[in-house]
Amino acid sequence: MTAKKFNPMPLNTYDLDRSIAEFFSSSGTSATREQCDEFARRAFGGGVHPVPLQGMASYTVTAGSNKVVQFREQSNSLDEGTVALARAAHPEVVASCTFHGLIGGLPSDPEAKASALAIYSMDNLQGNNYVYIRGSLAESLPLQLATVKSLVRFFAQSWLSGRPTDPAQVSTTVNECTAMFRYLSDNLPTRFKPYITQIRGILPMLRSGEHPVVLTHGDLNEMNILVDPANGNITGVVDWAEASFQPFGFALYALDNTLGRMGPDGWEYFDNADYLRDEFWCNFSRLVGDLSESKMESIRLARVAGLLIRYGTAYDRGFGRMVGIRDPSDASLRYLDALLSA
Repeated sequence: MTAKKFNPMPLNTYDLDRSIAEFFSSSGTSATREQCDEFARRAFGGGVHPVPLQGMASYTVTAGSNKVVQFREQSNSLDEGTVALARAAHPEVVASCTFHGLIGGLPSDPEAKASALAIYSMDNLQGNNYVYIRGSLAESLPLQLATVKSLVRFFAQSWLSGRPTDPAQVSTTVNECTAMFRYLSDNLPTRFKPYITQIRGILPMLRSGEHPVVLTHGDLNEMNILVDPANGNITGVVDWAEASFQPFGFALYALDNTLGRMGPDGWEYFDNADYLRDEFWCNFSRLVGDLSESKMESIRLARVAGLLIRYGTAYDRGFGRMVGIRDPSDASLRYLDALLSA
């Protein structure tokens, strides 16, 4: 289990070309943007255009009539099997993925090969990155409600169909959670310790099978969710590189991010946040079946654990894993202070 990449990005200062240039200069790859564009053009034809919002560990373009081509650092590669599992659980919003080998570096040179980028293609899902249109959606309750109901379907699909078939995987997840909770307790600022004590209560529920372990998107942030601005429906969930089997609820920070946003003066929930949260859980219960108080409590604990891991730990793209607790002055801890009290 790794901590997730989290990089609060002021969109009003985002520069697409600078972001792409920084990726190629900082990733250590021997491939160039021009080589990547040429591969996409040769393989799929048509015009090649960078997508409006680039990832931290990849360069992504559209090509041909309906293709997305992504060039990823090998430390952050996609697993076709995992993507297939995600597509089986969420067929409406996950695109199939095809690996096309490496670009940059010579196969005979191990050091150069390691700096090459992995190439993937997938169908181009429609919609805008949610982070770009959250403000406009917030002006319309019907649009907000459509987004929340789409998110309900996504989480209900995880609950019902995204579970591992191997009991050993559940055991592995429990052991990873135990180690992560201990690490958080030893290293997070003191004010978060009561929450860490609480989340340990989920461990017996995981061991007994009362709380499900499910396939979980490892970075379900506002940039990886695509939404149709005309109707508010979620049209895509992208970037499954960090997906793994985790306790259900570890990614519920995605719900918080549909109910509010971080502003210059701190976290702000939208006016309809309470109503939308109630609608989420009413619809979720309708889709998965009535939930007992103990199950709702375990989901609450899982949400808190997911928040602590996501916003309380740091991620190193070179190592491809969590490397330590965030600095106490890190602005990301503002999210913890705000969302843990929600």
